[in-house]
Amino acid sequence: MNRWTNKGSLMRRQHGFSMIEMMIVLVIMAILASIAIPSYRKYGVRSHRVDAQRALTDLAARQERFLYSNNAYASDLASLGGSSSQAGAYYSVGIDPANTSSTTFKLVATATGTQKRDDDACQTLSLDQAGRQGSTGTAANDPACWGR
Repeated sequence: MNRWTNKGSLMRRQHGFSMIEMMIVLVIMAILASIAIPSYRKYGVRSHRVDAQRALTDLAARQERFLYSNNAYASDLASLGGSSSQAGAYYSVGIDPANTSSTTFKLVATATGTQKRDDDACQTLSLDQAGRQGSTGTAANDPACWGR
């Protein structure tokens, strides 16, 4: 008898994976996914925040050009050629009317949609005529909101 026979009948050699091997692979994949997905979301949240910062900086530059031409700051986005969706789908930008006059302005970007849900620390970003950067969220004026 050779090694493939057992009491006269042929035993077939097993090919493929056992159920335990498959379960081990699935557990390893689940562990890797549980680490990778939150990290990926964190980078997405930060990149959306950068879009809002860019929009606020652009609008601040437009405000300065408007001041140069009109001797006053604009009180609405249309005067600047901007829109509330200028920062993309995750932030809504606007001019804060309570803090805007002919000599001052305050621009605000407010988180919307999934950004509002995922970014508790930086719910709003603001920028004024003096270049002061602010934020609200779980901690007011958190430097991390502006990448500092």
